[in-house]
Amino acid sequence: MRVGFPALADNGPGPPRLLEGYPERTLRIGDRRLSNRATTMFRLRSGNFVVALLLAAAGIWLFLGRQERPLGPADGLDLPPVDTGRVAVGDVAPDFTLLSRDDREVTLSAFWGAKNVVLVFYRGHWCPYCAGQLTELKSLLSARQNLTTEIVAVSADPVDMLNAMVELISSEDGIVPDYLFLSDPGHRVIDRYGILNTDDDRGIPHPTTLVIDRAGVVRWKFIEIDYRIRPSNEMILEALAELETA
Repeated sequence: MRVGFPALADNGPGPPRLLEGYPERTLRIGDRRLSNRATTMFRLRSGNFVVALLLAAAGIWLFLGRQERPLGPADGLDLPPVDTGRVAVGDVAPDFTLLSRDDREVTLSAFWGAKNVVLVFYRGHWCPYCAGQLTELKSLLSARQNLTTEIVAVSADPVDMLNAMVELISSEDGIVPDYLFLSDPGHRVIDRYGILNTDDDRGIPHPTTLVIDRAGVVRWKFIEIDYRIRPSNEMILEALAELETA
């Protein structure tokens, strides 16, 4: 096989053309003879094919990488799911990664060093007491506090049902909550925090609220076996205020 190297003019958009005065050379493949113009197009098409292969390989790699990336708690998968005192004030909050309602991976420790976190475990989109609490949380933070604190709400609802809760608590006043809703359908994070409600077979938690500082340490915790009782915004704000003076 003999390959020619044609001289091409940069003529902007459109097919490449030969520079005037250069002889036409050929590419011989077996018994076929191709002009240098055909050689150029052959190379361009081959290059496009290689680029397409590389992009496809990159897409597959990213897809498989996401599939292999574990969701749920970073550790403690062998711990029993019921131990409401497992995560106590003064402990580092167990880290986890879950999907948000827009199918984005969110990791708790990503906020450490930057923001405090109000972590709320609620029972599900069907629970009116949870809807009441999450509605109240829409007015928890001022514009200034939003810069330093993130609200993260976790339930065993699948991703597509997280929006059902958002729509419910937005229906009356039209205000969409600006905090995160995360899905824990296998209740592995709920189990890791020791708050699984074994009286219900849906994998729901005992409603729990934690205030976590920028170092990832739990500074305040509210858990109530009676699901009708929830902390007030005033209680949470008091816990957050103590972080500013600590």
